[in-house]
Amino acid sequence: MIYLAPLQGYTDFIYRNAYSKYYECIDVAVSPFIPMAKGKNGILRIAKDVLPENNHTMPVIPQLIGNNAEHFIQMASILNDWGYNIINWNLGCPIKNITKKKRGSGLLPFPELVNEILEKVIPHIPQKLSIKLRLGLNDTDDIFQLIPILNDYPLENIIIHPRTASQMYEGEIHHNVMQKCIPLIKHKIIYNGDIFNLNDFQNIQKIYPEMKTWMIGRGVLLNPLLPSLIKGKQNLSDEKQNEIFLNFILEIYHQLKIHKTEKQLMNKIKDYWKFFSKRFLESEKIFKIISHTHSFNEVNDITKKIFNKENKKDWST
Repeated sequence: MIYLAPLQGYTDFIYRNAYSKYYECIDVAVSPFIPMAKGKNGILRIAKDVLPENNHTMPVIPQLIGNNAEHFIQMASILNDWGYNIINWNLGCPIKNITKKKRGSGLLPFPELVNEILEKVIPHIPQKLSIKLRLGLNDTDDIFQLIPILNDYPLENIIIHPRTASQMYEGEIHHNVMQKCIPLIKHKIIYNGDIFNLNDFQNIQKIYPEMKTWMIGRGVLLNPLLPSLIKGKQNLSDEKQNEIFLNFILEIYHQLKIHKTEKQLMNKIKDYWKFFSKRFLESEKIFKIISHTHSFNEVNDITKKIFNKENKKDWST
């Protein structure tokens, strides 16, 4: 089973719907985090990404971030009304202005606070609760203090990225620590981290032969075909895959044009091309070209021209 990771600014409903139109093999997505808010009006303002009318293809699990049990319960109630029977609590975000407020990974060194929140929340939410976390804020020992607390609650699963928050997305993956955690956790575990291609997946799968569910984020942005490769379902020619990739990108453009201002959509397009450009041999040159576009029509035309050149990489990697 493959989960799409919650990448803030990237894997929102626009990306998810476009992906489902042209690709397959992602079983469920966890939404980019939604800050906990007070009151229905506040929640409606920030939860556009998981509104039912915006999600009609890929199954989605809304992810909440924060440390206020009352707001957690209020949001869970509204999400339940929208038909969501599972929600995810973010204890993994490594961004410093998040962690310093004891949100995301900033909660990991405070197991008593995590316990206090779960104790208040679990009896009062109708959904199953999933948790996404890292091994710690600055120290991998954090998770060992947290595991006995998490084991006390009926969680749907625990998604683990085996780094500390201070590492962000760089440096060593602590597989040795992750392997020590697995027999201590009584809940289903989902692995997340550094699966960028099929070879990465196969190597990590050897480390965790018991793992049945995987979460992939940046690897899907780099190669949207990756879930199909992992499941052994890719049988189209490179020419056909390039055609699909172009149509997929143009669909994202189209949806951005509907939902964003011109400035917003141009910024988003350029952000996406940080990943899309990696599918081309002249990746730096192509990203530079896209970065210097100034209008929707211009970037739309240049995108089509880029695909007319024979400089695409092999899709099987």
